[in-house]
Amino acid sequence: MTGDRADAVEFLVFPNERNAVLLVPRRPRRVGAGALRNYKASADRRDRLRFLALALAVRTGLAEVLPDRIGIEPGASGPAADIGGYVRTALRADVLFSLYIGPARANRKPVLQALAPDGKVTGFVKVGIKSLTCELVRAEARALAFLDSVTLPHLEAPRLLHHGSWQGHEVLVQQALPAGRPARSAADVSGAMAELAGVRGLRHLPAAQSPYWQDLQARLLAVPRRELANPLLQALDRLQPVAAGATLAFGTWHGDWTPWNMTMLRDRVLVWDWERFSTGVPVGFDAAHYSMQAAIVRGGVDAEAAADAVVTNAAGILAPLGVDPAAAGLVASLYLIEIAARYLHDGQAEAGNRLGQLGTWLLPALGRHTQRLADGGRR
Repeated sequence: MTGDRADAVEFLVFPNERNAVLLVPRRPRRVGAGALRNYKASADRRDRLRFLALALAVRTGLAEVLPDRIGIEPGASGPAADIGGYVRTALRADVLFSLYIGPARANRKPVLQALAPDGKVTGFVKVGIKSLTCELVRAEARALAFLDSVTLPHLEAPRLLHHGSWQGHEVLVQQALPAGRPARSAADVSGAMAELAGVRGLRHLPAAQSPYWQDLQARLLAVPRRELANPLLQALDRLQPVAAGATLAFGTWHGDWTPWNMTMLRDRVLVWDWERFSTGVPVGFDAAHYSMQAAIVRGGVDAEAAADAVVTNAAGILAPLGVDPAAAGLVASLYLIEIAARYLHDGQAEAGNRLGQLGTWLLPALGRHTQRLADGGRR
């Protein structure tokens, strides 16, 4: 599909129109090549070589034989009539864009890669298009502004270049972090996770009397889908006697720290996607999330088995963050309830995200482990 107007921008579709994940400008070729060279900073060596080969094909004109392309026409005239014009005005720079297309999920939003005419990446643009994604863009802007004000020797977040509103949509532009190497294991990132956990200080509180416990309970009570929220509240009730006798450290977490949201550069961990950043959660949530999501997405582990493993192996997973082995199962179980509450709040099942179907994986695993913990670990 192509545009008919002379001012339409023509994009090449990768890998193809049916399974599109990336649109890159057909012209200038160096910009399309730059978009591919810098696609997925978290990619491993094999994928990076593949992207470099595609970039070379675009740069030399070999990609002109690709059958799938699309033309996008400006909706109106004026410097900020479309999102591209808005970003150019905000950055006071001449930039072109590639477009990332993510999988179906409630928090999916347009993500643009902004490139200078020479193909160098200027930054990344996120656009909130509905209530949830607008709030996430605002939250990430607040997080990046805060992180820019603190010193983190082992952790680096992108700088916030712009935050504003375009036609009622929240817009964030952030710095492009340099490519590095993937993390070899969770051990590579545990020091940075611990550093982040304490960035606003730590509070040690009885788990069942903590503000976090009360907030989690209130969020579950507010969920309209009672057939899913009630099992989570029952799991929380089963944990209450255990939590009443457990003192946990509460601190800060990234909220979505995964192998594909980061890269390593020398002794520093570079992490992006800070829209779930928050304070006042049990220390260890980032490590539990990293372990479970990596197992499901990168390891191909069955989701229920991955949820089982994050609780069964909690002592080892959470030890690098200083979590007492006796409390590790409680922290991991609270993490499962937390992520379930998020999926329900966001409407992930309704958006087509397979992990949003909590009854097929998370609820069975959580039920088993909370009952075992309530029985004193005898099962």
